[in-house]
Amino acid sequence: MMDLAIGLARCPGTCGEWVQGARKGIPFLVDCPIDRFSEARVTLDMHATGWDLPLGKTKALQVLELIKEDLSLPSLSGKVEFLQQLPEGKGMASSTADITAVVSATLIALGEDPVPERLAHFALRIEPSDSVMFPGITEIEHVIRHKHRLLGPSVPALFLALDWGGAIDTRVFNARPGLAKHYRRYEAEIARAYGLAREGINQIDLEKLAVAGTISARCNLAINIKSQFETFLMWVLQKGGLGVVTAHSGTLLAGVFPLDGFSSQEVRKNLLLEAHQRFTPAYLDLFHSHSGGIVVPKKEITENRG
Repeated sequence: MMDLAIGLARCPGTCGEWVQGARKGIPFLVDCPIDRFSEARVTLDMHATGWDLPLGKTKALQVLELIKEDLSLPSLSGKVEFLQQLPEGKGMASSTADITAVVSATLIALGEDPVPERLAHFALRIEPSDSVMFPGITEIEHVIRHKHRLLGPSVPALFLALDWGGAIDTRVFNARPGLAKHYRRYEAEIARAYGLAREGINQIDLEKLAVAGTISARCNLAINIKSQFETFLMWVLQKGGLGVVTAHSGTLLAGVFPLDGFSSQEVRKNLLLEAHQRFTPAYLDLFHSHSGGIVVPKKEITENRG
């Protein structure tokens, strides 16, 4: 390796999950990738000792240690910078995106190929993870077994996302004692939501996908209360939205809107303004669906744009 080697990679976050539950007791999720990213630049330095990382990025540090182990590079060292970041604890896959961006950038700096299966393998060794490293919409067994299946390309959509504050830790949520019982109770409903989601993806039918998201989000209320859920859903439908999608192990809730009829800046601005006035959220933003998978940016510096 040269004295200095630089890798740059970007990983999308999610607007929660279209569907999350269990099948025959095995937890799984169907991810909902969006156009918000974690972007990492990794500078490997032969003369450095240890890693220089931003404060609090403990999972990124953990995965760098795994890379050293796996590739038998005990002296691997350098600096990690985040050029873009996702809000944490909301259920936007910020941890998975951070880990994946860092692993990808490190592998690129080492001249290795950041294939999605390899990235997922690293992420899942740290914590239950989303499947944003795979292109398209992907189903993954995010806690045990870890099998994944590509369901198809992302369906174009606009998301009006909000939450009312707080944060949920993924590891803590997935270790909850009542979670297995909750999943068992809703297995039939989740199977129905999953079937609709598959149809929606195959037929590029956002309405079916949004109905699937709404069923799964409603099941999730039993273990992750969002007190304004029904009021918000009613408002979304009145405004021409098709349903909702939620962060099952996070605080985020989002209205799903078709791009047709919501393309003008004026319409979007008014939608945001009304949502802010009616629901007084702690966080509010508009996202587009994203094709998923790692992006290797051509430009050095980029930013998350609203």
